[in-house]
Amino acid sequence: MPSGTGDGRAAASMRWPAVLLLGCALVAVAVVSVLPTVARRHDYATLRRSGVTTVARIDYCDTATGGHPAVVTVTCPGTFTVDGHPVTRDILGLPGPLEEGTTVVVSVDPADTGVVYPLADVRTGYQSGWLTGRTALAVFALVLVALLVWRQLLVARRRRGSAPPPVAGRTT
Repeated sequence: MPSGTGDGRAAASMRWPAVLLLGCALVAVAVVSVLPTVARRHDYATLRRSGVTTVARIDYCDTATGGHPAVVTVTCPGTFTVDGHPVTRDILGLPGPLEEGTTVVVSVDPADTGVVYPLADVRTGYQSGWLTGRTALAVFALVLVALLVWRQLLVARRRRGSAPPPVAGRTT
């Protein structure tokens, strides 16, 4: 079977679904990476508006490494007082594990005591390490999507510009 432009076009048409699938996967990575940032921005806005400041004593800290060594989850429950009642919740947004018994000044939403972050992080605006790392991952994924789309558009443009002229009298 002779190799001609038809084989190249078939291969190119097979590449589009793969490119589409890869592009969708990269967009999904970007969205999943940014969603926690958006949620935390909302939490921080709530804490700035109606949060109460209190001191939390760390009960213990535990770390878990995900599938990638750079992804580390830190769980540090702390006990603090809201409206005169003792509450134990995970202190969110800590940059790393703390020693048992360490005290941390936190901001707590009195309506939802599960929303509790270090006061310094709430005031400085989202400086938690995991927050900026995920945002960087999302930006990287979106740059890859843009490069992927740009490359495919260039390939498509070249193919249109270099298409062989139709042969007179030939029908397909």
